[in-house]
Amino acid sequence: MSEREPEVVRLDIPSNAKYLTLLSACIAEMLARADNLVQRETVTYNIQLAAHETCTNIIDHAYAGNKQSRIMIHLALLEQPYRLVIDLFDTGRSFDLDLTPAPNLDQPQVHGYGLFIVRSLMDEVVYQPQMGNNHWCLIKHL
Repeated sequence: MSEREPEVVRLDIPSNAKYLTLLSACIAEMLARADNLVQRETVTYNIQLAAHETCTNIIDHAYAGNKQSRIMIHLALLEQPYRLVIDLFDTGRSFDLDLTPAPNLDQPQVHGYGLFIVRSLMDEVVYQPQMGNNHWCLIKHL
């Protein structure tokens, strides 16, 4: 049996948090079409939160709040194994993921939980920094 073509949705949104609701809606609609998804509401919420955190980091850190920039997003339902893949592309500043400290969960802090949350909610998180073309890949097995 051959694998069918992936179902892909592409978004090109301004680097402004008010447009992240469009991303949430796309995630919800794609997962509404996912067959045999257990705990659909929880899985949908967790993926939306991880995608929001990643985009917020792009907006706040890669673009330093510049609302004139763009975030390119590809969402795909893939088989074998069945998973949702979210690719996020930005042209902002890159950083070294290995130098990002894990939050101290014993000490309350205001910032620094985003990447920890994303890694906790997704099965795979890959960041590929390149000058002027950063790529995040978030994968959740369904």
